[in-house]
Amino acid sequence: MVFRYSILSILRSKAKTALFTLLLFTLTLALSLGVSVWASVAQFLNECDEYYTTIGMIEYMGTSHPDDLIYDEAMANALSTFDPSFIQQDESTLFWNAPTRSLGYVDGFWRTDDYVPGRMLSVLVVGNVGYSEKNRVYSGIVMNTIYSLKSENDTIILIDEDFGSFEPDRYYLVFGEVFYGSSPLLHLRRANFDNAISSAQGIEVPHMLDITADAKTGQFYTIPENSIFLQVADTLRVVNNSLLVSGTEDLFSLLPFHQQELYLIDGRAFTEEEYNNGSPVIILSELVSNRLGVYVGDTIDLSLAVSDYPGIYNSYWVSDGFTSQSKFKIVGITNTVNDKSWYAFVPKTKDLPASKFPIGYTVGQAIVQNEDAAEFYNRVEPTLSDRFHLTIYDQGYSTVAIPYQTILIVAKIVTLVCLLLELAVLILFGFLFVYRQRETSETMQMLGAGKKRVIGHFLFSAGIIAFFSTMTGAIAAFLLHDRIMALVVKAADHYALIDARFSNGNLTTSRVLEFSPALKLPLFLSIGGVVFLLALSACLVFVLRTFLRIKPTRPKTKSPKKIGKTSRLNGGSLKYAILSIIRGGARSFIVPLLAVAIVIFFGQLSSTVLRYQEQLDTIYNNSTIQGYFTDINGKKTGNQVLSAYDITNLYNTGQVNSLSISIDEPYYFLGIKRWANGREQNLTPLFVPDNHFVYESLQETIQRGADLTATNNINTAPEFFYSNQVNINFMDGYDESVLEVPYQNENSFTCILPTSLMKKHEINLGDTVRFAINDVFFDPTYDERVFVHYDLLVIGSYEKQGAEDTIYVPLSLFTDTGLIWGKGQSAANSPTGIKTADFTLSQEEKDQLQATTFQSANFNLTDARMLSDFKNYLTDYGFSQVHKVGSVRQFIVLKDAEFNAAVASVKQQILYINTLYPFLYFLVGTIALVVSYLIVVSRKKEFATMRGLGSTRANSFFSFFFEQGILIFFGTAFGLMIWYILFDAVTIPHRILIAGFLICYFIGCTISIRIMNNANVLTILGDRD
Repeated sequence: MVFRYSILSILRSKAKTALFTLLLFTLTLALSLGVSVWASVAQFLNECDEYYTTIGMIEYMGTSHPDDLIYDEAMANALSTFDPSFIQQDESTLFWNAPTRSLGYVDGFWRTDDYVPGRMLSVLVVGNVGYSEKNRVYSGIVMNTIYSLKSENDTIILIDEDFGSFEPDRYYLVFGEVFYGSSPLLHLRRANFDNAISSAQGIEVPHMLDITADAKTGQFYTIPENSIFLQVADTLRVVNNSLLVSGTEDLFSLLPFHQQELYLIDGRAFTEEEYNNGSPVIILSELVSNRLGVYVGDTIDLSLAVSDYPGIYNSYWVSDGFTSQSKFKIVGITNTVNDKSWYAFVPKTKDLPASKFPIGYTVGQAIVQNEDAAEFYNRVEPTLSDRFHLTIYDQGYSTVAIPYQTILIVAKIVTLVCLLLELAVLILFGFLFVYRQRETSETMQMLGAGKKRVIGHFLFSAGIIAFFSTMTGAIAAFLLHDRIMALVVKAADHYALIDARFSNGNLTTSRVLEFSPALKLPLFLSIGGVVFLLALSACLVFVLRTFLRIKPTRPKTKSPKKIGKTSRLNGGSLKYAILSIIRGGARSFIVPLLAVAIVIFFGQLSSTVLRYQEQLDTIYNNSTIQGYFTDINGKKTGNQVLSAYDITNLYNTGQVNSLSISIDEPYYFLGIKRWANGREQNLTPLFVPDNHFVYESLQETIQRGADLTATNNINTAPEFFYSNQVNINFMDGYDESVLEVPYQNENSFTCILPTSLMKKHEINLGDTVRFAINDVFFDPTYDERVFVHYDLLVIGSYEKQGAEDTIYVPLSLFTDTGLIWGKGQSAANSPTGIKTADFTLSQEEKDQLQATTFQSANFNLTDARMLSDFKNYLTDYGFSQVHKVGSVRQFIVLKDAEFNAAVASVKQQILYINTLYPFLYFLVGTIALVVSYLIVVSRKKEFATMRGLGSTRANSFFSFFFEQGILIFFGTAFGLMIWYILFDAVTIPHRILIAGFLICYFIGCTISIRIMNNANVLTILGDRD
């Protein structure tokens, strides 16, 4: 019976049933999809957090950076005041890993790589040495190779003339450096044996020793048993075939492993137990494994050496031996990388011998929470002292996660809106399907049906509609899920708030994690089930309300009211509107108060949007983005090979300014040409030797010297690129602008010398010094070929920050700066970076630029707003990014990571606002429509009375319309006055929103009044709702 009447009840109200079936289906579909996107993206972000590891690597940016084996005394001094505790205690730090390093040796392993420190040092026995007058060089036979990477027994070797004095019938034990010249024969030249341990013991290593044996012994030569040459050979054999052993507490936080430059090809990483116990286990490279003939599971005898002297190769001297010798089990083998083929890794322990001096420039790595990397950088980087630098490597996490984090917030907003709409519809569903049928409930109870049957009747009829709608909506959402996820992937590209191209925040090797959620049907059915239960709950509440019957009470007898004086106002509809407002009492305050609230609410919304836009403008206006050329790994700022033509084109875009360039040429000091007091001396040029071997030797000597660096800005030269300041002392009348002088200017022949070089050669400010470079020309004055030289006036001195005595000269000394900055123009840090419109290059000038190379270049963007356009230009031109080679193999990095993070944060808030605010605008518009409609409808008896007394439809329409208009305009004006007093401005968006609210309000009034006007008076009075 209940089932039959429930079905009939549904069929009798077909329109209502169809309407709510469609509404519940649509909203359940939207809610299910919203929840599925929410759940899928949240699940994906959790997977990202597990898949990606973010490290913050602290480095000391020394002048030889990124040399991974160097000892930098400046770094050692800086580390004495460096306290990593503030990094360890940072709220985003998960772990701090400061690896140790030491020199290791395994008997049987040999190295041939270019990173061997003294790879060409040799200890040889030579005999049959003769002298060539023509070539001015000794030649001999290698009788015995005590130690050498290149020399072999019974081969001819050429010995430099200045090596020593040899006799043809004698045999010599020699120590020196072998090298190849223009001939296929090996050359031997003098070299110093640099070993701090032996030097501290007062040991001197001679270049040669006569070891010719007495003819009576029957031997040609005899090597002394305790000869220093043998000790040198044994030391070189260990040092040049050594391993670099790194002790670590987290293998995969080390940059080579984190960036997947190194990875395990066999075996496993260290276990937590091995880390904790400091177990004797080791991971080697494939090259070491193959050369030793050992594999995973085998054991090796590893010797470690440390000393009281800095430098990895000062850790061992044969007479002192090794610090420790232990057996280590091989648990993993990595791929072979050329510059790390001799690296080995062991768990860090306090018992592991380790150098107490820094090796390389890495201070340590902090493993940080992925999502907090930007905040970690902003907290830590400003606290680091001069030359300490923090680089974030996140394996591409931010590129992947930030768009999905934005999508997650948007999905939450949309889902919550859908949920609110769903709840509203469910309440309306219960009201219309149950409460509006309370007469049916009363009738059933009067006919003897109990409350349970009444409840069953209403819940069953409503439940059929709700169940069908919610379950089909949930199933439809499941079927559409894959398509929606494909749209999410496309949306992620749209929500990529950071353009990571060329960014210093994108120096990392990116790992790829696909967004492939796997949600099952039960999740969607459970969502539909929850909505279905909420629908039944709403219906049950309204069913129970139908049981609450209020017994009518007899009204109290009241005496007739005294009739007041009738108001008399001319104006018809306007008159009635004003009278109605005056007599309305509290009712007349509802609309103005609503208007005031809406005006202030819209003001808050528009001011929030404006505030974020102002923050964005402030970031753009106050940000200076620097760019620089680097290598494929993003490490070097100097020693590049950069096309002057490409850099000129870059400068000509007008998008860069403060272009700084440097050109390096190794120099050879020839002497002081003129002293500051006017005294001069006659310096001859550096003549090109007639002997080819001597010429080659001289050229190599020059090439191994320090650099003569031509630049237009010493502060951004590679030596000082990471330094906060450069201490320069100038001669009166000169400053740094001398480096910017135009081409062929007399001031081009000036220089700034390091104080160490000035002290060494007793040079003073005002002196003129001569330097030669490795380039030759024919000098008709001497009728000979000479090396190119420059006579430079010393106008400044500086404190060098590296080991080299670099000399700085104006950029125009080495290149025609007019080709870049314009003829006769200074190579200054232009504020615009734009040349004159008529500046063009001839074909000859283009050829000249294409034949010129620079060793470093950096610049600033003219406007941070142009960043995206500038990156488009770099991409279209073909410039390369770190780890991503373009058609132009010149790598550019833009220091925009901090800027991008700040802009992305604000843009993300703006995006949330743009997502949420339309819903709020729609909600306010709906409220305006509904409130205006309900306020007018609530006055239906007055409306019926006016119509019953003969008022025309037009008069009644305008009476109510004018009344609502006066109230809403008064409230709006009052709200604007309050806002203006508080905030002193009403923005255009604020005005537009208020106008939209007024339009919606008047539309609601118009609709309700027209409905009342078109209805019959008796119908209006008979409507109990």
